[in-house]
Amino acid sequence: MRRTNFTVYILLIVILTSIIPVIGQAQGAGRIYAVSIDGEITPAMAAYLIRQLEQAHLSNADGIIIDISTLGGQVDAAKEMKDAILASEIPVTVFIGTRAISAGALIAIAADTIIMAPGSHMGAAEPIPLTEKTLAYVSGEFRTTAEAKGRDPLIAAAMVDKNIDVPGYPRGKLVDMTAQEAVDMGYADAVLGDMEAVLEYMGWDDADIVKTEPDTKIKIAQFLTRSDVTAVILTIAMIAMVIEILVQGFGIQGIISIIAFMLYFGGGVVAGNTEWWSVFLFGLGIILLIIELFIPGFGIFGIGGIISLGVSIIFASPTPVQGLYTLGTALVATVLLTPILYKVLGGAKLFRRLVLQESETIDKGYTSQPEGSFSHLKGKSGVTVTPMRPAGTILIDGERWDAMSDGSFLPSGSRIKVVEIQGSKIIVTAEE
Repeated sequence: MRRTNFTVYILLIVILTSIIPVIGQAQGAGRIYAVSIDGEITPAMAAYLIRQLEQAHLSNADGIIIDISTLGGQVDAAKEMKDAILASEIPVTVFIGTRAISAGALIAIAADTIIMAPGSHMGAAEPIPLTEKTLAYVSGEFRTTAEAKGRDPLIAAAMVDKNIDVPGYPRGKLVDMTAQEAVDMGYADAVLGDMEAVLEYMGWDDADIVKTEPDTKIKIAQFLTRSDVTAVILTIAMIAMVIEILVQGFGIQGIISIIAFMLYFGGGVVAGNTEWWSVFLFGLGIILLIIELFIPGFGIFGIGGIISLGVSIIFASPTPVQGLYTLGTALVATVLLTPILYKVLGGAKLFRRLVLQESETIDKGYTSQPEGSFSHLKGKSGVTVTPMRPAGTILIDGERWDAMSDGSFLPSGSRIKVVEIQGSKIIVTAEE
């Protein structure tokens, strides 16, 4: 009898666990992720969308709505977003509230369903810079994405290449569809006014809506990874670094340079497009340049440091091409702006420690000696009056002499010793 009761108990459990999900479905239960994409398409935005798609899959969501409004952005970031949408096993709907231009159009085409608001438009994706290679690459991305979702690939290609004829868009005009035109051309499924109407159209109006927006960290990374902002940040960092190298001591320019470089690399790290090895390579470059400062001439350490800095900056960008563009822009701006800043910031005041400021007059202890009359100074000790870079002024037995260091930098007040006399040249080194 007990065994029979136990069997019935197990059967009841099995039946109930089978019925409960069905009841939940009948009641319209479900979860929909609503993801907002607003602004420039950057690596940070791509990382944000991919993370939300993964979270939706982990939560067994029934659908994903991407509310997009963008004028475009970086093609490689848009490609990552497009690939993630195409790989999604959960239905993805894109709602274009205002516009999906350029890279935004590629993201929209990848969705299973496209719904546009009245007054919105989509298209105009001509690549910049416009070269045969970039045109072919971007056009291929648009065509294959359209084919994957059963949309006309010719129309997608005409968004990129203005030399393609499409009804209503003659040769020489890029395709940029209004909401109704997109419906008529088979690119949009409906024209609806707001997100509530979209949910009702999709049959998700009774679902649990999980709304997500980029957090503060993503917004900061979004700003820092904009192509124009990265060029400005890198320019500031390089100008400040040049001034820091030229001016004796560590000052505000060094702090500004460090902060700017941290923003440049930090934005990329948060966005997920900068590997830690590029940060390490940048640090190595700085170390090599510091070593070079203490070695006479310009040799392997200086060359290695410059190469390390350049490579790290290039590969900290989303793509090497963008990295080259950013670095080139920053270098040109640095060359042009440094002389201007020299004038604006006071010129001689800013760089006064680079030049010997002492006037060599008799009343200050300077003497003129005939060639060959310095031999008595060899082996004597003294102190530097001015910094030696490597030339400067020394004081020996109460008399000032023009001298040169053996190649190392010697700050004023350093104890020195005369090690060699070369004609009228007095060579000194730091006294141990």
